[in-house]
Formats: sequence, C-alpha cells, structure tokens
Amino acid sequence: MNKENGHLVRFRKAVAADIEALNLVCLASKRYWNYPEEWISMWKDDLTLTEQDLTEASVLVLEVEGHVKGFCSIKTHEDSYEVLHLWLLPAFIGKGLGKDLLENALDRVFDADLPILVEADPHAEAFYKKQGFRTYGKKESFPKGRFLPLMKKERLE
Repeated sequence: MNKENGHLVRFRKAVAADIEALNLVCLASKRYWNYPEEWISMWKDDLTLTEQDLTEASVLVLEVEGHVKGFCSIKTHEDSYEVLHLWLLPAFIGKGLGKDLLENALDRVFDADLPILVEADPHAEAFYKKQGFRTYGKKESFPKGRFLPLMKKERLE
C-alpha cells in the first residue's frame, strides 16, 4: 500500500467478485480514446474477462480507497510473458499509476528471465516505450487498416 495524491493505493490479486468491475474498467478505459461505439462493440469480447481468465493469467487489481480503478493481466508462456490487459479508469490515466501497476504485476509473475510481449493499443505505444518496450512489428486489427503495435521488453533492460 502507498499514498498517491493523498489517496490510499493498494495492489491485490483479482478474485471472481471483481469481474464486473474489471470489465467496466476495460470499457471505460478504451472509450477514453474516443473510439466509435461501433468499434467498442466489435471489441467487447476481447475486452471482457471471465472467471477462466483469472485462472489462466495473473490479474493484479489497483484499488484506490478500496475501489477498483484499474488492473493488469499477465499470462505466462513457456518462452515469454504476455501483457493481456492493462487498463485504468480515465480519471487515473496519466498519473503514473499505469507504470506502478505494470511494474507490480510483472514483479509478481517473474520467475524466469523471459521477454515480455504486448499487443498494444496504438494510443498506448508511447506509454509502453517509456516502460522500456520496443516495437518489433504490427498486427492488423478492426477496422481494416488499423494496426496494433507488437512490442517486446527484455527483462534485463
């Protein structure tokens, strides 16, 4: 636990009771970038977590004053770690909490010196670059002609 602008901030493992709040955070965070609602609807399945997601990945919740304000989900693969989700409610974007959340989530899953991968939202590419990731490719997304940066960070960086 620590204080951020006078508010009590805590990181904890996600539980099934958090799923509704986590899904609300995903959608609110994605809407922050003013994407058309048609696109949000098309992405909704990719932005929706289930109880199974909590067992297949490490999901760390960021709470402020006891309320869910963000989360990070990281999956461990044989040869890498993958950031599946990193979302904050819009009021908490740009305050350094995303960096803290990512660092805390990675610290909790690392047990091998493997690279960390992420398919980033184009608006998040600069954030990930500040965290030491580099763009090594791109993947086409919806709508046609939109591409997601494929990013990687070596643990020793």
